[in-house]
Amino acid sequence: MPEMVALKKLPAQTVVYKSGKGPYDLIPDTVQELNLWIKENGHTPAGQPIGVFLNNPYLPPEELLWEVRIPLKTSASLSHPHTDTAPGLKEIPDREVLVTTHEGSLDTLGSALQGLIRFMVANGYRLAAPPELVFLKDLVTTPAHQLEGEIRLTVEKRA
Repeated sequence: MPEMVALKKLPAQTVVYKSGKGPYDLIPDTVQELNLWIKENGHTPAGQPIGVFLNNPYLPPEELLWEVRIPLKTSASLSHPHTDTAPGLKEIPDREVLVTTHEGSLDTLGSALQGLIRFMVANGYRLAAPPELVFLKDLVTTPAHQLEGEIRLTVEKRA
């Protein structure tokens, strides 16, 4: 069970994003690629990189589906779907999330998610979007076992 869980309301935000398939250790390269795109296209980041986990983290590494997002500072809504070679832009609507912290490699994310999901169900919520991890330390320079992040579950109250 997570040690500390909070319910937060997040405002809508525009993100640059890129989807991936394969082991989670490909995520740092995707973050670097998105940061380069942000710089080359004159945008400014508005927060830390976010990993979105689109399927079961216990699948074989080659079957894992994920997305990396970086929030952008912008005064207008931007939208552009990503291709195999270019990131996309999209608006993430405002939402409520349950959050807890995670320390350690992405390979241990599954067990941390299980505890947060148990908390979610026990407190009358249901999942409304895939789980996310906000990376609080640099993915490129931080050893995998020392990563820190905020796990977020987008939730809605069950009727």
